Amino acid sequence: MQWKKGEYEVVIRLDQGDEIQKSVIEVCKAENIKSAYLSGIGSLKNVEIAHYDTVYAKYGSGMFEGMFEIASMTGNISTAEEKHIAHIHIVLGKSDFSTLGGHLVNGIVGPTCEIILLPLETQIRREKDKKTGLMLTKF
Repeated sequence: MQWKKGEYEVVIRLDQGDEIQKSVIEVCKAENIKSAYLSGIGSLKNVEIAHYDTVYAKYGSGMFEGMFEIASMTGNISTAEEKHIAHIHIVLGKSDFSTLGGHLVNGIVGPTCEIILLPLETQIRREKDKKTGLMLTKF
Protein backbone atom coordinates (compact mmCIF):
# COMPACT_ATOMS: atom_id res chain seq x y z
CA MET A 1 0.00 0.00 0.00
CA GLN A 2 1.08 3.53 -0.78
CA TRP A 3 -0.62 6.85 -0.17
CA LYS A 4 -0.02 10.53 -0.69
CA LYS A 5 -1.76 13.33 1.18
CA GLY A 6 -2.55 16.47 -0.77
CA GLU A 7 -4.02 19.72 0.47
CA TYR A 8 -7.61 18.44 0.28
CA GLU A 9 -7.39 14.71 -0.39
CA VAL A 10 -5.54 11.48 0.25
CA VAL A 11 -4.89 9.19 -2.72
CA ILE A 12 -4.30 5.53 -1.84
CA ARG A 13 -3.02 2.67 -3.96
CA LEU A 14 -3.64 -0.79 -2.56
CA ASP A 15 -1.71 -3.78 -3.82
CA GLN A 16 -2.57 -7.40 -4.40
CA GLY A 17 -3.53 -9.08 -1.12
CA ASP A 18 -4.27 -5.86 0.80
CA GLU A 19 -7.58 -5.73 2.65
CA ILE A 20 -9.62 -2.62 1.87
CA GLN A 21 -11.16 -1.68 5.25
CA LYS A 22 -8.03 -2.45 7.25
CA SER A 23 -5.85 -0.45 4.84
CA VAL A 24 -8.15 2.59 4.69
CA ILE A 25 -8.41 2.70 8.48
CA GLU A 26 -4.61 2.44 8.77
CA VAL A 27 -4.23 5.49 6.50
CA CYS A 28 -6.88 7.43 8.44
CA LYS A 29 -5.12 6.74 11.73
CA ALA A 30 -1.72 7.71 10.29
CA GLU A 31 -3.10 10.96 8.84
CA ASN A 32 -5.37 11.73 11.83
CA ILE A 33 -8.53 11.63 9.70
CA LYS A 34 -11.70 11.08 11.75
CA SER A 35 -14.30 11.53 8.99
CA ALA A 36 -14.03 11.28 5.21
CA TYR A 37 -15.83 10.48 1.98
CA LEU A 38 -14.26 7.73 -0.12
CA SER A 39 -14.50 6.48 -3.67
CA GLY A 40 -12.56 3.75 -5.43
CA ILE A 41 -11.93 1.56 -8.46
CA GLY A 42 -9.87 -1.56 -9.08
CA SER A 43 -10.41 -5.26 -8.51
CA LEU A 44 -11.13 -7.65 -5.67
CA LYS A 45 -10.93 -11.35 -5.02
CA ASN A 46 -12.32 -13.28 -2.06
CA VAL A 47 -14.93 -10.72 -1.13
CA GLU A 48 -17.69 -10.73 1.47
CA ILE A 49 -20.70 -8.46 0.97
CA ALA A 50 -23.84 -8.06 3.04
CA HIS A 51 -27.39 -6.72 2.91
CA TYR A 52 -29.39 -5.47 5.87
CA ASP A 53 -32.70 -7.26 6.40
CA THR A 54 -35.16 -4.74 7.84
CA VAL A 55 -37.65 -7.46 8.85
CA TYR A 56 -35.16 -9.35 11.05
CA ALA A 57 -32.99 -6.28 11.81
CA LYS A 58 -29.74 -8.02 10.93
CA TYR A 59 -27.22 -8.39 8.16
CA GLY A 60 -27.02 -11.45 5.93
CA SER A 61 -23.76 -11.90 4.05
CA GLY A 62 -22.24 -13.94 1.28
CA MET A 63 -18.66 -14.91 0.40
CA PHE A 64 -17.60 -14.78 -3.25
CA GLU A 65 -14.34 -16.10 -4.69
CA GLY A 66 -12.78 -15.18 -8.00
CA MET A 67 -11.72 -11.92 -9.60
CA PHE A 68 -14.22 -9.04 -9.63
CA GLU A 69 -13.97 -5.61 -11.19
CA ILE A 70 -14.98 -2.77 -8.86
CA ALA A 71 -17.66 -1.05 -10.94
CA SER A 72 -18.49 1.35 -8.11
CA MET A 73 -17.22 1.80 -4.56
CA THR A 74 -18.33 4.61 -2.33
CA GLY A 75 -18.58 5.19 1.38
CA ASN A 76 -17.44 7.13 4.38
CA ILE A 77 -15.15 7.03 7.35
CA SER A 78 -16.56 7.73 10.79
CA THR A 79 -15.84 6.84 14.41
CA ALA A 80 -17.67 4.99 17.16
CA GLU A 81 -16.24 4.88 20.66
CA GLU A 82 -12.98 6.35 19.29
CA LYS A 83 -12.60 3.51 16.75
CA HIS A 84 -12.57 4.16 12.99
CA ILE A 85 -15.32 2.65 10.87
CA ALA A 86 -15.08 2.26 7.10
CA HIS A 87 -18.67 2.08 5.83
CA ILE A 88 -18.36 1.06 2.17
CA HIS A 89 -20.91 0.03 -0.44
CA ILE A 90 -19.75 -1.71 -3.58
CA VAL A 91 -20.88 -2.97 -6.98
CA LEU A 92 -18.71 -5.74 -8.40
CA GLY A 93 -18.60 -6.77 -12.04
CA LYS A 94 -18.21 -10.45 -12.87
CA SER A 95 -16.54 -11.84 -16.00
CA ASP A 96 -19.97 -12.57 -17.53
CA PHE A 97 -20.83 -8.86 -17.06
CA SER A 98 -23.37 -9.52 -14.32
CA THR A 99 -22.95 -7.71 -11.01
CA LEU A 100 -23.01 -8.23 -7.25
CA GLY A 101 -23.54 -5.43 -4.82
CA GLY A 102 -24.02 -4.50 -1.21
CA HIS A 103 -22.27 -3.50 1.99
CA LEU A 104 -18.56 -4.43 1.80
CA VAL A 105 -17.69 -6.59 4.80
CA ASN A 106 -14.26 -7.71 3.65
CA GLY A 107 -12.44 -7.39 0.36
CA ILE A 108 -9.02 -8.63 -0.67
CA VAL A 109 -7.46 -6.62 -3.49
CA GLY A 110 -6.72 -8.34 -6.81
CA PRO A 111 -3.97 -6.66 -8.84
CA THR A 112 -4.71 -3.14 -7.53
CA CYS A 113 -7.27 -0.77 -6.02
CA GLU A 114 -7.20 3.02 -6.18
CA ILE A 115 -9.04 5.00 -3.50
CA ILE A 116 -9.54 8.71 -3.03
CA LEU A 117 -10.34 9.95 0.48
CA LEU A 118 -11.75 13.41 1.00
CA PRO A 119 -11.39 14.33 4.68
CA LEU A 120 -14.45 16.12 6.07
CA GLU A 121 -14.64 19.06 8.44
CA THR A 122 -17.88 17.67 9.83
CA GLN A 123 -17.06 14.94 12.31
CA ILE A 124 -19.22 11.86 11.83
CA ARG A 125 -19.78 9.61 14.83
CA ARG A 126 -21.86 6.47 14.92
CA GLU A 127 -24.08 5.23 17.72
CA LYS A 128 -26.29 2.19 17.86
CA ASP A 129 -29.90 3.09 17.19
CA LYS A 130 -32.28 1.14 19.43
CA LYS A 131 -35.12 1.18 16.90
CA THR A 132 -33.20 -0.19 13.88
CA GLY A 133 -30.22 -1.86 15.52
CA LEU A 134 -27.95 -0.01 13.08
CA MET A 135 -24.95 2.17 13.87
CA LEU A 136 -26.41 5.47 12.67
CA THR A 137 -24.58 8.73 12.10
CA LYS A 138 -24.55 11.38 14.82
CA PHE A 139 -23.18 14.89 14.48
